[in-house]
Amino acid sequence: MKLIFILFTAVFSITACTANLSNDGKKADTVLSSGTRGNSQETLCFQKLSGTSNQDTARIKLIFEADQVSGEFSNIPHEKDSRIGTIRAKKDGDLIQGLWIYIQEGMSDTLEVEFKLMDKKLVQKNYTIDAGTGREVISESSVFNIEFTQVECRN
Repeated sequence: MKLIFILFTAVFSITACTANLSNDGKKADTVLSSGTRGNSQETLCFQKLSGTSNQDTARIKLIFEADQVSGEFSNIPHEKDSRIGTIRAKKDGDLIQGLWIYIQEGMSDTLEVEFKLMDKKLVQKNYTIDAGTGREVISESSVFNIEFTQVECRN
């Protein structure tokens, strides 16, 4: 049952970041200042490919409504455990800070996230390991160095 839930979540997250129609049925723009708009919402999608053959994929879909941000974040490394979940955050200027609620190996967990919007890119703050807990955290030494490229949102 857990495997079915994980697979369903993975498929839903991947397809949510690969749609090509906006809420009004028109093709979504791919510039940072636009995206899917409707009812004062804006949707932007980003992707990061990495690994020796670009086999590791991370996708982010962000939905902006005033200063509130929601969305989906999937980190799918090749032949490793994926993290697939949702983002709940606040936007202040180009800074987005919030919580990523994800499932990995059938277990639910959370991580703080920090992003900056920068000219058709989304840059994420990196994590360090807390020596006391062994958990990933955003520390004072964390920097914005994980870069995602804006892509067209698709259903």
